Amino acid sequence: MKKILAVLLLIVFQNCDTKKKITDGLEVQLFCSVFASCGSTAVRGVKFGMIGDSWTDLLFGTNIIENMRYQLEKYHGYQITGSTLGGQTLANAQKSGLQFKVIDEAGPSIKYMLLSLGGNDLQGNPSAYAGNIAAEKAKRLAQIQDNLLNMVSSGNFYKQNKWGGDPLTWIIYGYDYPNPDVPSVQDSTSCRPTLKSAGFSDTDVDTLVVSTLNEYNVFLSQMITKSIYIRYIDLRGTLGGPYSQKQYMYDCIHPNSAGFRLLGNRYAETLKGFTNNER
Repeated sequence: MKKILAVLLLIVFQNCDTKKKITDGLEVQLFCSVFASCGSTAVRGVKFGMIGDSWTDLLFGTNIIENMRYQLEKYHGYQITGSTLGGQTLANAQKSGLQFKVIDEAGPSIKYMLLSLGGNDLQGNPSAYAGNIAAEKAKRLAQIQDNLLNMVSSGNFYKQNKWGGDPLTWIIYGYDYPNPDVPSVQDSTSCRPTLKSAGFSDTDVDTLVVSTLNEYNVFLSQMITKSIYIRYIDLRGTLGGPYSQKQYMYDCIHPNSAGFRLLGNRYAETLKGFTNNER
């Protein structure tokens, strides 16, 4: 999920293969994102694609924290071809057709698409919530629904026309709770004063952080009735509640490596049931 004070450069590029080092060259990463042509770095013949935000790749594939993608690949034996980068929104992923790029790269063996999306769509421009939390939240959730259903239907249509076989199964999670009082490792600033400067009271901050996360999870649990190809994983409370515990947080939004280890274990255990424990 997007950091409140995110580095703007991060939204320019999306990795469309497995992890890269920042020293690989930004021009290579841009070519990979735009043309879905990652050369020898692409992993072919995999069953799992991924489209995600900073919970799956915080900084150009460099593991400053062992994010969810890293957990699945290193500790649970998954091979994943994906387009993952901090700052990614569902709206932008759908608009730019990242689902098609990942399907192209993964090849005909792809069966599942793992999604870590929606957090930035809900968190972006937080000042729009001030004095209007319920209406703004409902508006954004409606947009997320349209984009998610479009991504699933268009991705499945594309996959079947390109590679044949069955439609993909799309698996999305709703994150775990933020903690607005955890200071950022980078600048020691927590999210609470940032939100308060945008016009929120302390009560508003608590309501926005907790209720938005809960409503997003309820929303995703209902999406499985909108499409037979969507599966949902609930990760809430893995790191504590109503806020995730500070010792598991990198900043107010992102878990640290220890936090992601717990989340990755829970996620992988649920994922087995949706995928017949395939790798």
